[in-house]
Order: sequence, then structure tokens, then C-alpha cells
Amino acid sequence: MTDKPSYAELERRIVALEMELEKRNERDRGIIQTLTEDFEQLADRSQDGIYQYDIESRTFPFFNKAFLELFSLEIQGVRVLSPKSVLVHIHPDDLSMVRSAQKASLEPGSSGGEIEYRFLHPDGSIRWMHDRWTVLRNASGQAMTIEGVIRDNTLRKQAEQEIMQAMRNALIGSYLVQKGKFLYVNREFVRISAYSENELIGTDPLRIVRDDFREFVREHAVRMLKGLENTPYEFCVVDRKGETKWVMESVTPIMYRGNRAVLGYFMDITKNKRAEEDRKEKEKLQAVLELAGAVGHELNNPLQVVLTCSQKLGAKPAEDPLRQQLLNLLQKNIQKIVEITRKFQGITQYATKEYVRGKRIIDIHAASRMSH
Repeated sequence: MTDKPSYAELERRIVALEMELEKRNERDRGIIQTLTEDFEQLADRSQDGIYQYDIESRTFPFFNKAFLELFSLEIQGVRVLSPKSVLVHIHPDDLSMVRSAQKASLEPGSSGGEIEYRFLHPDGSIRWMHDRWTVLRNASGQAMTIEGVIRDNTLRKQAEQEIMQAMRNALIGSYLVQKGKFLYVNREFVRISAYSENELIGTDPLRIVRDDFREFVREHAVRMLKGLENTPYEFCVVDRKGETKWVMESVTPIMYRGNRAVLGYFMDITKNKRAEEDRKEKEKLQAVLELAGAVGHELNNPLQVVLTCSQKLGAKPAEDPLRQQLLNLLQKNIQKIVEITRKFQGITQYATKEYVRGKRIIDIHAASRMSH
């Protein structure tokens, strides 16, 4: 049998074990301390304000330098950070909105919140801050701590305002699309589409595109957004009155309110298209007139010879009735050719008619009638 250790031996082992545990705890505390110091140094190097707020004590157990500089108050040469000093720096017109967002985040089931508000900066300027936070809860679900990050979004906000200002003042139609829906349309876009702003906001941009152009628009817009093409594309839209209009469009990707968006420019080219169609119509007419002149000129001389010969042949009645019948038929059709030639020379308008297999040909008779 193995002898049981004596009381003194047990006591010695317990002391040794306690010393080993103390060494481990000391080592762990050193690691934790090092990690804490590293985290604090990293947090202090951040340009964003980082904070931890204890709900019960209404204090900030942790905050970095950026948060302290932004939200503290200097009282008798000492920087003081408190819930009151934080609220003092929030624009008075945004206080109610901020408080409502914070209150909502503390409701059961909520894990946090975010909000953007105007900030009264210590240097006297007004800046835009974006505050995003997480609510930590105990086992029973009670909110205990708030941990958050505050970022200065002033430059982004100014860029967004400049974009909106440029869109409002644009002489052509412009719009903003985010998550596949209209987010903003300017007055010229409203005029072109004949829809009101309220009727457009939140709807699919393709709704006003004529059905036969939708796939074309989708394809070219995607290619332009990917940088694969930079030439504006033309297509037809149907306005609120049911009228078809030709437009020319270009799109570009941007960031708006922290998310990807599409900025589009939209120009009504209906008048230009109609002018182009008129030009093509005039070119067709010119071609018809030139063709008619050429045909008339080329046919006139041989036609006169044929006409003269037929008249001489018909001067005396033919003995053979069939021969006389054929001669009369020849003279009748020669006269028709003369009339058609005259119509060629009198064409001043362009007209066509249906031919075989879906083709169209020049309607000489209609074009000649239109000229009189």
C-alpha cells in the first residue's frame, strides 16, 4: 500500500500550488495590462471618438483622446467629461432627435443605434458627427453599458450638399438612385417626365423607360457604371401623359450618405430627333427628285421616238383586226408611260406605299398629287 502524505506534506504542496497560481495570475495580469495599454494607445491614435458609458453610474469608464477633446468642458483649467458636457456640444435643434435615438436603443431587444447630428466644435465651427453605438446587456437583458464610435462626417456632408446643389441648379434633368430606387430628382427631370417628385421618389427608375428600351438602358447603364464605356446613350421614355420622348443619359457611381449610389444626367433630345428625322425626310425627297429628274431625262428621248413610230403605224387602219387591236393597246400604254414620266418630273413631296414581303416603294402617284 502507498503511504498517505503527511499533513506537513499536504500543507507544503498547497503552498507550492498557491505560489504557482499567483505567478500565473501575475503573468496574466501583466498580459492584460499590456493589452489594455496597447488598446488605449491604439484608441488614442484614432481620429474617431471612442467611448464607453456606464448607464447606472452615468460616467465614462473609458474614452480616448479624441472623444475627450471633442466633448469635454474646461472648468477652472480642468477638463471635465460628463453627460452634460456631451449634450452641450450637440446643436440645440438636434438634441431632441439624439435623445429619441438613444432612448430607442435602450428598449428591450435593441442592440444599439446610430444617428447623425450637428456638433458645436470647440473651435467655434459647426460640424456633422455620425455616432454609432452598441448596447451591452446583462443576463436578464437589462442595458448596462453603451460602447460607441463617433466620426466627423463634415467633409462627406459638404460633398453631399454640393452634389444636391449642383443637381438642383442643373439645366438638364438629373437624379439620384440608391438601392434601385429614385432618391432625388430635380425640377428639369420632373418637367421632362411630367411626373411629380412625390410620384417618382422611391420608385424603379426603369418605370418611365419605354418597354422596348428597358434592357438596352439596363445594359448600357451597367457598362457605364463599371467604366467600360463613357458615351451617353439614347432611348425613349413615356411620360405621365403617355407621350414618347427621346432622351440622352449618362450615369456615374458615387457615395451618398455612406452608401453607393448612382448620379444620372438626363437630357430631352426629342426636338433634335425630330429635326434629324426632318433632315432625313428632306434627304429622301432630294433623292426622289434627283431620281425623277434622271428618269424623266433618260426616258424622254426614246419615248418620243416610240410615240412617233406608234402614231405613224396607226395612221392607216390595219387590215388584220388583231393587228389593229395590238396597235391600239400599244398606243394606250405608251400614253400611260408619258403620263408617268410627267408625274416623275412633278414630284416635290415624298410618299411611299406597301410592296411585297413588308417592303415599301415610292408611291409615284401619291407623291405627284401631293405636289399640286
